[in-house]
Amino acid sequence: MAESARDIERQILGEVWTSGEIYNSLLYLCDDLGSRFGGTESEHKAAEFLLQKMKEYGLQNVHLEEFPVYAWERGNCELSLTAPVERDFSAIAMPFAGSGEFEGEVIDLGEGEAADFDHAGDAVRGKIVLSAAETNRPGEVTLHRTDKYRLAVDAGAVGHIFVNKNPGLLHITGALYAKNPGGKKDADHEAPIPGIGVTHETGSMLRRLAERGTLQAKIKLQNRTYLSHSSNVVGDIPGQNADEIILFGGHYDGHDIAYGAGDDAAGTLVGLEVGRVLAPFAGQLKRTVRIICFGYEELGLGGSWKHAERYTDPSSTEKLVFVMNLDGAGRGQGGQERINTTSDQAMQEYFERWAGQNHYRIDTNNRISAHSDHFPFFLAGFPSGTLNSSDSTAGMIGRGYGHTEGDTVDKVHLRGLQMGSALAARIAIALANEESLPTKRRNESQVEAELEAAGMSNFLTHHWGRDNRVM
Repeated sequence: MAESARDIERQILGEVWTSGEIYNSLLYLCDDLGSRFGGTESEHKAAEFLLQKMKEYGLQNVHLEEFPVYAWERGNCELSLTAPVERDFSAIAMPFAGSGEFEGEVIDLGEGEAADFDHAGDAVRGKIVLSAAETNRPGEVTLHRTDKYRLAVDAGAVGHIFVNKNPGLLHITGALYAKNPGGKKDADHEAPIPGIGVTHETGSMLRRLAERGTLQAKIKLQNRTYLSHSSNVVGDIPGQNADEIILFGGHYDGHDIAYGAGDDAAGTLVGLEVGRVLAPFAGQLKRTVRIICFGYEELGLGGSWKHAERYTDPSSTEKLVFVMNLDGAGRGQGGQERINTTSDQAMQEYFERWAGQNHYRIDTNNRISAHSDHFPFFLAGFPSGTLNSSDSTAGMIGRGYGHTEGDTVDKVHLRGLQMGSALAARIAIALANEESLPTKRRNESQVEAELEAAGMSNFLTHHWGRDNRVM
């Protein structure tokens, strides 16, 4: 028997708050399978696990969406100073750094923002850049690590050392981009210059030593890039208008140095939990709620680029109405959930109205961010947003424990997962049942205008953009 949306909400909330299924899945993904690094056997096993869970929960049309990728295997990384003292330091290579020995003078660019590069000018050429990896606190907008790296490459640097701004002897990592992304050789998909990550404490020491005189550094790397594959995991809760799609999902891959518990096993499992609790109500919502677990996000948004093609294909009968990215949902202990709409004031106001009508506080923001799985959909014109939680990084800079060895299960709590899932499921019901949403798909010129207004026109050819697909 068809039930009202409010009746469905009551039932799904009871299921969310009385089940520990989501936490058990978190333990398996992180403790049993490990990092789930893009293109590796760990990621492949995670896809099979998520596929079986969708089937077990009763989602329909469950399938893997496989696509080719370039994977990367970590080898040795050595960082040493030859002046003003001789000393070795602990460091790690950034994904897609190649192999070889590199030597040069280190130039300290502090935070590594655009103004720092502008101030240094031609002095960067031929040098190894030392800069912070990420410097934003919650709510702030500063350059992403890869934007700083691109500035270093464009300025003629021969290497880049990224410093973690958070103390705790945690190395910082994050993918670099391919020097020739359209190439057919493994080496084409290595980074144009070496990039390595160091701890906050190592970075502080390097800067103290720089006060004594010029830093001369050697970097020695041995890594491997190779062709592999990744997969999205997709399942549906069919609606009455089956071809109208509300898409919810996070990425299940992590970085090889950590378990990726908060970034983004938690968000992936929030999406899976939405699927689990809504599956019994197939046919009772107006639109289809599609759950997706994206693969290969950390190494170039591979899964979201692949899945976006499904809706841009002229032969497709499906209409993608809204995309909710869950990157960062369910982290921490819950209570600080927020929604960022992707340059869409009308949708921001929609979520604010929903929060007011339901007496549920949600922080909202409205800006373009290029570095997660909503972005390929935005570039294709589809309305999108991101639901996440900020409490796990409170008081920390950038991703906090994300992209470090500290992104472990102990930073994620069942209550946080439940709060993220409860909110995501309620919003999925609302989006699926609206007569019409206050926003429509943009055309290409409108997307380009939005990027230009945000000062991001270069992101059409940026390594997260259209011209730099993995394959």
